[in-house]
Amino acid sequence: MSNNVLTTVTKQMIADCKSDAERDYRNRVEGHDVIFGGEPDQHGNLPRKLFRGARVEFTALGVQALLDLVFDKVSQGYKRCDTEASSYGINHIVYLVKPDAEIQADLVVVLKEAEEELRARVERGNEVIIANTVAQRKVQVLKEREEAAKAADAALEAELEAEVRAALKGGK
Repeated sequence: MSNNVLTTVTKQMIADCKSDAERDYRNRVEGHDVIFGGEPDQHGNLPRKLFRGARVEFTALGVQALLDLVFDKVSQGYKRCDTEASSYGINHIVYLVKPDAEIQADLVVVLKEAEEELRARVERGNEVIIANTVAQRKVQVLKEREEAAKAADAALEAELEAEVRAALKGGK
């Protein structure tokens, strides 16, 4: 059999996974993006998904609109973000951190998805181990059967040869 052992999801694995997911969430700007590990469609496009993040990008046209936007968002509970604001001509981009209540609601979903992905990844790994072990065992069993068949053939041939020799000697 194989020396591989199936993996069991432990509390420590879940805690580490959730810790990583929360760290990524708090440092990520929310938005849609491609899943680089995904399977491309028939046109070669990678799948897209919404990546939740604690940071949100806002765009305003002109300084006055930017100030109005920032004051409005701060009154809704948004906070300053350490991601630098930028300007392109009269377009201004600013990043703000979501209100705490929104972050907590998002984290419930993010942590649940992270645990589900961990469990799915472990299950896929276990299925690979099982498939490889079955394939190795099948090769081993087929080899044993082949060796047994060769031994049976050799024994049959020896038996028939002895029988033929005895018959031919007796017939002289």
